[in-house]
Amino acid sequence: MAGAADAVRTPPRPPAAVTSGRVPRLVGAKLQRPATALALLALAMATAATWLLLAGRGLAFHGDEIFYYANLITRDGVTAPVYGVEYLFAPHNGHLVLLGRVVYEALFALGGGDYGVFRVAGVLGVLACAGLFFAFAVRRTSPLIALALAILLCFFGYANETLMWPFDLHTTYSAALGLGALLALEREDRTGDILGAVLLVLSVLTLEVGLAFVLGAAVLVLQRPDRRSRLWIFLLPLALYAAWWLWARQFHQPSEVVFANIRLVPYELSNALGAIMGCLTGLNPSGDGSPANVVGVTAGGMVLAGFAVAGLLYRVRLGNVPPTLWAFLATAIGYWLTMTAAARAPDSTRYVFVGALLVLLVAVDAIRNVRFGAAATAGIFVVVALAIPANVQKLYDGRSYELDVSRASGSEYAMLELGRPHVNLDYNPSADPNVQEAGGTLSTAINARDYFAAADRNGSMATPLDQLREESPDLRQIADATLVGALELAAAPASAPADPAGCPTVLDASKADVAYFELPRGGALLGSRGAAIDLGASRFNRAQESVPVGQIPARGWVELRIPPDAAPDPWWAVVDAPVYVCPLP
Repeated sequence: MAGAADAVRTPPRPPAAVTSGRVPRLVGAKLQRPATALALLALAMATAATWLLLAGRGLAFHGDEIFYYANLITRDGVTAPVYGVEYLFAPHNGHLVLLGRVVYEALFALGGGDYGVFRVAGVLGVLACAGLFFAFAVRRTSPLIALALAILLCFFGYANETLMWPFDLHTTYSAALGLGALLALEREDRTGDILGAVLLVLSVLTLEVGLAFVLGAAVLVLQRPDRRSRLWIFLLPLALYAAWWLWARQFHQPSEVVFANIRLVPYELSNALGAIMGCLTGLNPSGDGSPANVVGVTAGGMVLAGFAVAGLLYRVRLGNVPPTLWAFLATAIGYWLTMTAAARAPDSTRYVFVGALLVLLVAVDAIRNVRFGAAATAGIFVVVALAIPANVQKLYDGRSYELDVSRASGSEYAMLELGRPHVNLDYNPSADPNVQEAGGTLSTAINARDYFAAADRNGSMATPLDQLREESPDLRQIADATLVGALELAAAPASAPADPAGCPTVLDASKADVAYFELPRGGALLGSRGAAIDLGASRFNRAQESVPVGQIPARGWVELRIPPDAAPDPWWAVVDAPVYVCPLP
């Protein structure tokens, strides 16, 4: 009997997890948890922050940052340093940038001229926007889809200027504060209303990007039955901005807003959406031949933009549209309208980050509560994965440009500091034709007097001389041109020495083959042995190019006096005809 019983006994069952596929389902369930997605996003943010900070090594202050470095404002077309409350509230290119200036002042107090501190602050603004987007998205769609789109924002290299240049923290901080305001208003209670209004005020005080979020908040408030008691939420920031705008007119800075540009709205809106769709999918050009600061508008991007608009219209037609969808849409349109009014290119790398952020917010609100299967979720991750390499490349396109500008600026400031005891305090490298011809910075005017005052207060922006000596010939030429201009080196008419024949001579010089020779420390008395001579000088760019410092007349004499400084590098003269080189009297 025992044997018969054994014959019909059911064999032991394998573990259920192996036979039923519960392990994959359990893994999938864990991944779909908001906490898991948030942990993965934190890891992606840390990776993105590390990447951006490493990619930004070598960058330095340039462009509009110089206004903050030297506390410069422009009034009636004259740029000069101003301090205190007036500096904080004064317009910059017509913009209200109060909190941006406060942040920069705090960072100067914290790190002096250490640009890494500013780079960290800029990266934090980008990550804050990505994190707040995730907070919105995870409430509307699956945590994995929210994660995928937030990761794309962390690595959104088409917005290279926003990701690389700390000055664009105005944009990211204003957007983050605006997002925080809309998130607070979703509470629909008194605390959320107060917090939302405060954040909207702070957003507007950072940059006018905040006005687009004020418009979104207004749309959100006006859809509620208690709208009359809540109008103050968006009217308060509008009133404060209007009061500032009236006060700021005394500076007579030209307005960038041209209302005649309203005719461009349909064209610009379509281009803005097309550019952003191309960036989100990695279809826009990058790499060799791609402009560093333009993302372009491609056929693929425009096709995707058409599908996006069609999908949005279909969603509206279905009805039961969530109020936040109208708010996000109003914010996006408001943002693009401000760019159109100011004739700003919608495909500039400076403007696509906020545009992409708002497009994604509209998208996740439009698909609210739509259940996505594993295949659809995987498809979104594939699209993001394919888009990231092009985004990474585009960031490095912009990095090359930022490095060039940073190094040129650092070379100029190094020469101002080197010649400081003897520099003409009114000298401005950006206005020097020789610096311009060498490829020096042209975007921001700051004279030596204002630079020295700012350097004493905030720390140096100069490239160290040891590093400058290793830079490319182009950068060393910028340095030489700056030093010649700052010291006002120029050949001055002089009398011949008593015995010119006793002076050393340079004979192997001609128009076809110029000669370089080391000048005595302090300069020299130079005389023509026959024809007129074009005289140039170089120091750090020896035997490459020279900076014109005048002409020696035929059979005439000039003196070239060079004040001493702390650098051991000798000065070199460049001539195109035989010349006498005598000690200065």
